[in-house]
Amino acid sequence: MVAAYMQKHASDFLPFFLTENIAKGVSEESLAERFENCCREVESTAAWGGQLELGALTHCLKKHITIFSGSFPDVEMGKEYRSGYGTGSSSSSIMLSYHRHAFGLGEHYNSVVPS
Repeated sequence: MVAAYMQKHASDFLPFFLTENIAKGVSEESLAERFENCCREVESTAAWGGQLELGALTHCLKKHITIFSGSFPDVEMGKEYRSGYGTGSSSSSIMLSYHRHAFGLGEHYNSVVPS
């Protein structure tokens, strides 16, 4: 679902993908190929996604996502899907915490459940 969305809306994701993956002397075609390979990997393996994939997920699910981190400001994605700006909106939002290097797992996201 996420990979298909990213492929269908490649122009929305390629600039950010290129920023992370640009290399001197690499042709534009090679970069597009890398993007396609990345999408195939997301679709067919257990590879962990990152911010690009979460950006696609918010549109696939039509859900607001909030990412909390102790090291960075909170990130909100899919604000257009957030219901009831203000009270009670967290019930329809997906809440995640971002961990740069915790539990020996490297960078990863965990789900957050309100108390």
